[in-house]
Amino acid sequence: MQLSTIDSNRRNGYIDSEDEADVSESRQRGEYPDTNQDHIKSRSRPAFISGYESIVRFLLLPRQAGVVLLLEFLNSFRSFGLRIVIYNYITNEYGITDTQAGKILGIKGVVDIIFGLLGSILVDIMGVRKVSVLALSIAMIGRTLVAFGRNRMSLFFALYFFSPCGDSLLAIGIYRVALKKLTTPLTRPLAFAVSYAAWNLSSALADVVVDKMRNSVSDFELDESYGWLSGVYTPIRQFIVVTWVFVIITFFIAFCFLRDETVIDLDDIDDYDTSSQTCQENRGGADNNDARWMNSVVPHDATPSIPMISRRILKKWFPTQFPSSTDDEFNEQLRNSGLDADATIKLASLPNYKVYKTIYGDDSAVYNVSLDRRFGNLCIWVSKFLKQIVTVLVHQNTWKVLIFGFASFSVAMQWTASEIVLPPFLERRYGESIPIYTIQSINLFGCLIMPPIVGALTTGTEDFQIVMPGLWIMACSPIFIALLPNVFGACVWQLVLTIGEVLWSPRQDSWTASLAPTGMEGLFFAVGSARSILGPLGDVVMGAMNEKYNTNCLDCRDQYGHFCQNLSNSNGTLQCVSIQESCGLFPSALGDDTVPTCPTTCLECPTWEPTDPSAFWYLLMLFSILTPLSVWVFLPFLRGGRDRNDGCYGVFRMSKRRLLGICGAKNDARSSYDHVRAHESFDSEFVVSDDRPGV
Repeated sequence: MQLSTIDSNRRNGYIDSEDEADVSESRQRGEYPDTNQDHIKSRSRPAFISGYESIVRFLLLPRQAGVVLLLEFLNSFRSFGLRIVIYNYITNEYGITDTQAGKILGIKGVVDIIFGLLGSILVDIMGVRKVSVLALSIAMIGRTLVAFGRNRMSLFFALYFFSPCGDSLLAIGIYRVALKKLTTPLTRPLAFAVSYAAWNLSSALADVVVDKMRNSVSDFELDESYGWLSGVYTPIRQFIVVTWVFVIITFFIAFCFLRDETVIDLDDIDDYDTSSQTCQENRGGADNNDARWMNSVVPHDATPSIPMISRRILKKWFPTQFPSSTDDEFNEQLRNSGLDADATIKLASLPNYKVYKTIYGDDSAVYNVSLDRRFGNLCIWVSKFLKQIVTVLVHQNTWKVLIFGFASFSVAMQWTASEIVLPPFLERRYGESIPIYTIQSINLFGCLIMPPIVGALTTGTEDFQIVMPGLWIMACSPIFIALLPNVFGACVWQLVLTIGEVLWSPRQDSWTASLAPTGMEGLFFAVGSARSILGPLGDVVMGAMNEKYNTNCLDCRDQYGHFCQNLSNSNGTLQCVSIQESCGLFPSALGDDTVPTCPTTCLECPTWEPTDPSAFWYLLMLFSILTPLSVWVFLPFLRGGRDRNDGCYGVFRMSKRRLLGICGAKNDARSSYDHVRAHESFDSEFVVSDDRPGV
């Protein structure tokens, strides 16, 4: 165990008396250098903060954090809005079968992964702002083809080229990189919970809007005089046009307001910075005074940040949680309150954020090659990039994220099922009037309301104590729609799925961000999201599942996907028509009822073959349970605190506490916030070089 690891654990309350004795003995043997740890301890973050203080610290973050959250909101509507309707859109309006649709989306997923990896490289070289503006520029072209194109060629060109070049660059977590740089360790869990909520708010609104348009907006047609804009616009196509407008708005906001900035608080810094400072002290041998300590961490161009909400307003909102350390009256009230000294210090301390311009590209310690030379000598650039990939891959933190990512693939298939299987399941069995996407929004509104609450209440709680129960709840949620394969069962499934999701997913995002090495976040997120390579397989499987357990009834629907549910009397002949065209169905062929009827669902279509949808939902539940079981197997490794010789990081050790870990119980006293000290064993290449301004 490294010295900085032990000191980090002591600061956060995870080192007991035995560990203290081990450190003392080790230092006497000369195994650890005896740096001035009391100085570092004086600058350490508190082990626990209240929910109110967590909120105050978050609201004091720079305004640029608010810009990033706004872009997350718009980006969610843009991307999720298309994703929820694309399956129904291409099967209903382009006459594509379920199996073909699954393959098309699967191929698109593969191309998305390739461009996503490229985007992760560009983020670390060019920065968040440039990549965002570039990607949105290309995305506008692709969304234009999807919204206004009328043939399969334009559809495929958009899905296979422009969408990956634009949308996929934004889907790699580009704004997560920005948010990680704009938060501190104490504010990061709540900030990522708010980001998660903003994403889900926008997605929920997209669900509500598309359902409102399906039920309230009629088809309209533009004649040939409008040129390439002519044709029939169904409610779904009209909604895609709305997402096209959102792409344009997002582009202008990113172009005008997004900047590359990093925030730092001297009392709440990443342990990566503490480790860097310790290395510099050991090399220089100078006195460990405040001036040297601050100069080793804060660049010379750092300036006080302008908070999202001004301190004056926050004092009105949180009069007791927002004190001023120079306020004599407040300090007198604290002394008279009977609180101990530690509590007084905790309440009286507030963050003092500073921001500075984030360094990318040729000024970065990671890509320390000038712009002309980098492009002039491609071999040098490629070799340095491959070296960084190897460096990331050999580090333990990367494998933690990879293992958790692949283990969570099975439970993440529920999200794919919610987007690809649930909408056609409800529409084909219960008709076009069913509020399909409003039912989907149960999950999204829940993920809007609950994550900030859970994030504020669980600040300071070990990550997997929250993650494991959430995984079990979400994994078992399909049992409800399997038992009740109807609209009510779908609602209950979405509700229970949401409860599990808000426990584990936002916390996993925060955990991953804390493990990411500074300056390499884009590449780390891309490598850590390797689970996405299985996404295309999920799309193909879900398309096949629709074909087997949820078949369409093309004979009873027109070319736009409308059911032929209207009875028409043309020249004395009764026939079934949709709102757009005649379908060639005659009521006499539908049965011997006295009153002729036309099919409003696939269940009423005479050529449709019945299937058992419950079988699919049972299979989905059994497959999802693999996730919590897999995470439990590797839980000691994911939590950290053990080495390779300790039962292979504790994976092959078994005890009562180990068994209780299946529900999230801590394994032993050494299980701690390993992510808080994640960077200290990284290669020296990740330490900010001495030629950086202010270092």
